Amino acid sequence: MQYLWTVCIICLFPITVWYFISFKKMSLLLESKYPEKWEALGKVGYIYNNSLSNSNKVIMFLLKEEYHQLNDGDLNKIASSCRILLIIGTTLAVFAFMMPILIGKFG
Repeated sequence: MQYLWTVCIICLFPITVWYFISFKKMSLLLESKYPEKWEALGKVGYIYNNSLSNSNKVIMFLLKEEYHQLNDGDLNKIASSCRILLIIGTTLAVFAFMMPILIGKFG
């Protein structure tokens, strides 16, 4: 059980880094090609304008696959990878949080 937790934590690091890189590419692409959409998402960045409201807008933009409406192959590719990384990363983070509880209870 502890081995799974270690693997989960180790996997989270590259996924997080890859997500941040993909998010930055997506953000720059939205800002340059689709400024109205970027503004509608709250001009979200890593530090500036990174409120819960703006973060939620970006997460829903990715999860609902709203980027397909813009008909941009490059954006679709980058945003799709962001979406997959977000789902995998969130799943692993929840799993990593729950594992110590399960290890303590059943381990």
